[in-house]
Parts: sequence; C-alpha cells; structure tokens
Amino acid sequence: MATNQPATFDWRAWLVPRRWVAVGAMAALVFAAFLAGRFWPRPTQQESAGPITVQVRERILLVAVGDHLDHAQMVLAELVNAGATETLTKGGVDISFEQQRAQDLVEANRLYRQTAARTGDSTLANVLDELERVLVEIAHSPAQLSSAQLNEIQQRIEARGILFKVRVIGSDVRQRGKSAGQIAPRGRS
Repeated sequence: MATNQPATFDWRAWLVPRRWVAVGAMAALVFAAFLAGRFWPRPTQQESAGPITVQVRERILLVAVGDHLDHAQMVLAELVNAGATETLTKGGVDISFEQQRAQDLVEANRLYRQTAARTGDSTLANVLDELERVLVEIAHSPAQLSSAQLNEIQQRIEARGILFKVRVIGSDVRQRGKSAGQIAPRGRS
C-alpha cells in the first residue's frame, strides 16, 4: 500500500561537496562578471545632439525668418489688394482676419528683430522694425474699414515700400539659407 505522506526535506542533500562546488563556481562567475564590468574600458561616447554651432543657429534663424516674412507678405498683399478683390459694402471691408494674423506676426516679429539686431544683421533688423510698425498699425485699426480708411492704409503700405522690402529681404534670407546648405527641406528627414 502506498501512503501519501508529504515529502520531507533532506538537509543532507545540500551538504554534498558536489553541490558546494557548483555554488562556488556560480559565485565566482558573478564576481568575475562584476569585476569585468567595473574595469573593462568603456567606449568613448559621442554626443548625438552635440552643441549647436553658431552656423547652425544662423541657418535655423534664416529659415524661421523666411517663413515669417512669407506670412507677413501674404497679410500685406491681401490688404493692398483688398479693394480689388472684395466688394465694398455699406459697412466697408472686414479685415478682422488680417488683424488677427497681423497681431500674431507682431509678437514673432519682435523676437526676430531683436535677434537680428543682436547678431549684427542691421538690414534685416531695419526691415523687421518697419514691418513691425505696419503690422501694429493693422492690428490696432478697426475691424470694419471704410473705403477711405482702406485706401489710407494701402497708400501707407505702398509709400513705405514695405511690401517690396519684405519681398526683397525674404528672397535674400531664403538665398542665404540655401547657400548655408545642410538644411533639409521641410517635411523630409
């Protein structure tokens, strides 16, 4: 008859020298791995995102300023051509969309102007200063303009030649960005 007695633990099985050799060998391997990890020469680590050089910062600035000037040029062109493309109603022309875009551009324009002045690009800083004045004027004008008010803003934009200056400086900035090279086109890695 088989009895179902629980198996008892036999301590004598652990005292067999063969087991102690295996335990000692495992301890020696763990210790050797620890020492190897501590004293093995480490490869030199190269920083993947190293410090940004002055040239890279300038290229990034040129791309950002180029985009900014493109957006400003669109706002100015829409206002200059507003009377030709829209019919004037009794209330005048609604420029609330252009006002909002001009307000957004003013904030960015200040940063770009200050950076251009700090880096010594006085031509760009001067054009951005003139552009800022025009954008502030647009942002703070009434949302509904009469034909006379619209004409006045259009004449000021044309008299200052700001649209032409923005186009020329924008073209120059894009050209400088291209000649600096090594900037991947947007949308590609």
